Amino acid sequence: MRTGFRRGLAGLVAFGVMPMGAGAETQIIHDPEFTRMEQEFGVSWAADDTQVREKLAALEARFGKRPNIVYIMADDVGYTELGSYGGGKIRGAPTASLDRMAAEGMRFLSFYSEVECSPSRGAVLTGRHPIRNGVYNITLPGETGSGLHGDEVTIAELLSDAGYYTGFFGKWHLGDDEGNHPTEQGFDEAEWSEGNPPWWVNNKNASKDDDIGGFTQRTLMHSPGPEGFPYDTGGVMRAKKGEEPQLVYEYSMEKYNTYDTEVADNVIAFITRRADSDQPFFVNFWGKGNHFWGAHPDFRDTPAETNTAAQMVEHDYNVGRVLKTLTDLGIAENTLVVWSSDNGPMYTVHPHGGYSLLQGGKGETREGGIRVPALAWWPGMIDPGQDPLDIIQITDFFTTWASVAGVLSEVPGDRVIDGVDQSGLFLLGEGRGRRDYVFHYNRTKLEAVRKDQVKLNLKPRNPDFHFYEVFNIYHDPAERFPNEAHNGIWAGPGMTKMIQEHLLQIEDYPHRKVQSYYKDFDTSFDPQASPVYVPQKTVDW
Repeated sequence: MRTGFRRGLAGLVAFGVMPMGAGAETQIIHDPEFTRMEQEFGVSWAADDTQVREKLAALEARFGKRPNIVYIMADDVGYTELGSYGGGKIRGAPTASLDRMAAEGMRFLSFYSEVECSPSRGAVLTGRHPIRNGVYNITLPGETGSGLHGDEVTIAELLSDAGYYTGFFGKWHLGDDEGNHPTEQGFDEAEWSEGNPPWWVNNKNASKDDDIGGFTQRTLMHSPGPEGFPYDTGGVMRAKKGEEPQLVYEYSMEKYNTYDTEVADNVIAFITRRADSDQPFFVNFWGKGNHFWGAHPDFRDTPAETNTAAQMVEHDYNVGRVLKTLTDLGIAENTLVVWSSDNGPMYTVHPHGGYSLLQGGKGETREGGIRVPALAWWPGMIDPGQDPLDIIQITDFFTTWASVAGVLSEVPGDRVIDGVDQSGLFLLGEGRGRRDYVFHYNRTKLEAVRKDQVKLNLKPRNPDFHFYEVFNIYHDPAERFPNEAHNGIWAGPGMTKMIQEHLLQIEDYPHRKVQSYYKDFDTSFDPQASPVYVPQKTVDW
């Protein structure tokens, strides 16, 4: 371990301060920039920790067990999609339940995901950036060897070991190999889709005339459609910990269109079964929406007349059902509910996809690709109507949930943990955040860094810039006006130092190496002969 990291902790101990939960997190290896912040703010953080622990202890005394945790992950929902973020009815998709959740809880204005589906999923479960845990690509149909590695320690494993009953329902997208399944990654029970639900349009029985939300594959994609896929893309699986996963049903477009509501049904059944147990529970609801394929027949009447609008309204309805269940069962005050998107919108088949007024989309480190909506709701614990500007990153959920559940001391100390404990922000309010920086990776490349209001892009669009492409995110959240003179010359050296320390630490704690490959096709990739077209009308001249 480098001396700079040790020096930060030693300085705090010398002043009689044991930050982050009275010594509970002292073994966690964080980024050097966090260690610097810990030196500066450790005294106030320790005071906040005392208040947080007092609130949690009073809650446990009242309910006789630690708090339940519900995490809802939406898919490809852009920053300005919800009504509470300037979208909703404006986008032809009102979000009454999510807006109420925001009004009754906390709406994060500066929440950052990773750039794509699988990377964000791996990050939230491990508290580590995808480049560290090895899940830095989207897993694709037929790919093997790219899922979440068994040596990674997930939040589900930590909570399960601490007596929580854990459940997972919905889109997994973290590998289908043996060892990758949710019930092998800490979940006591699960029902999940192999791979990514939108693969269902590529299943072996797909037709270009399939109903994908009131449209056909032919009309939506403006192409013949992916018929005759060369191998089975799986289906919905179910298992309990220690059991062999069983197929519930194979993929079909009919099931795909209604899958989100089915997942919500499973989550509600789980909560209802576990509500009166002496064990607290941790359950994940990871929906398929809002992808551009598919829409539930009951939600196709949105004025926007797009698949994504229908999926947004359906998802909002199901979030409301989950929150109503917690309220009706009388356990809402002992349940932390967190909702977020996994990344920004996918514009591949606009308008059948999400949207953001910020520049960039899914797969990019521009704000539109990684700055997304996120909410937290906990009646009696999180004061209503809050909209903190504190920066929070998706890896922080891992560490925050560990703190709330009282297992921060069990976070592994043999690897870098990027997530920081944000329980003070959740329970004490704006200004109590413990992060003013984010490193933004795009797969294996560090492409951007944010420090407070300044964002440095390492992949500039203008190659003629002399120094840095730097934005003030307060002045210019859409990243339209890079200012190398005003922002870059002042902030560039300091941010370069941050990056140097970040990269030096990797020498001590190398990234996980993965090697993926594709399974053999059952048939050739395109077994059909190229079509020969003869026009109905011709002229012989």
